[in-house]
Amino acid sequence: MDSPLGAKGRGPIVASLRGMKGSFPFRLGTTSYILPAPIIPNLRFLAPYVDEVELVLFESEGAGNLPSPKEVRQMASIAREHHLGYIVHLPTDLYLGDPEPWVRDRSKETILRFYRRTEELSPRAYVLHLERKRPDGSTAGDFESWMGRVLGSLEKLAREGVELQLLALENLDYGVSLLAKIAMETGTGLCIDVGHLLRYGFSLREELDPFLPRCNVLHIHGVMEQVDHRGLDAIEEGPWKKIWKGLLGFSGSVCVEVFSLEDLRRSMERIRGEVPWTS
Repeated sequence: MDSPLGAKGRGPIVASLRGMKGSFPFRLGTTSYILPAPIIPNLRFLAPYVDEVELVLFESEGAGNLPSPKEVRQMASIAREHHLGYIVHLPTDLYLGDPEPWVRDRSKETILRFYRRTEELSPRAYVLHLERKRPDGSTAGDFESWMGRVLGSLEKLAREGVELQLLALENLDYGVSLLAKIAMETGTGLCIDVGHLLRYGFSLREELDPFLPRCNVLHIHGVMEQVDHRGLDAIEEGPWKKIWKGLLGFSGSVCVEVFSLEDLRRSMERIRGEVPWTS
C-alpha cells in the first residue's frame, strides 16, 4: 500500500529522514501517527528511516484503538523486514492510584488487554501514565496514599504476568523525581518526557540528568506558547544543547513525540544539524 502522500509530498520528509536509522548511540524513533492515515500505512512509511516507532494507543475506549490480531501480524512482518523496534504507549485513561478499587481494577484489566495483544511484537517498553487525578478530574488524594495504591496496582499487574521492568513510567505535570520513588520500589523503568519538563518549567539539571541511567525511553518535543508536541525547532538553544548532550550519552529509546509530517521534518532537520555528516 502506498503512502497517502504523493512523491512531491513525501520528498522533504524523506530527505530529512534519510541516513538517520542506526546512526546514533540511542535508538531514534517517532510516533505511529505522522501521516493522516491508519497505523499500518504509517509504519510502512516510517520503517525504512527510523529505528523504532511508538505505537500510540492513547485511549482505551473503542475497539478500533486496540490493534486486531491481523494488524499485529502485519506490524511484526514490517518489523522483521526493516529491523524495526516498537514501543507501546498504553492508553492514557488509566487510574492505578484511584481511591475506588473498581476504577483501579478496570485500569489494570485495560493494561493487561493491550499488553497481551501486543506482546508478540516484543516491545522494548510500554509507556504508562500515572494520573494523579480521578476520571472526573478531581485529585486522587495525598501523595502517600496515592502512591500506596499505585504500588498495589503494579503488584497485581506483576502477578498477572506483566514484566514490570518493561513498563516506563512517564512524567506528566509533575517531576521525574516523583516517579523515581515508585520505580525504585517496583523495578519499573522511566519514560522521561523532556517536552513536559519544559512545558511545566522543571529544571533539566534536576529532573533529567540524575534519572537518565534508569530511563528506558526519552520523549522529546518542542513547546510553543504552552502547546507541546511541536517540532524540536521550538526548543530554545540553551535547553536544546543540554538535551543533545544527554542524548549522546544515552543508549535507550528516543521518541520524537510529534504527530505531523511538518513537525517531524523540522525535528529531524534539527537533529541532522548536530551530526558531522550530511546527506
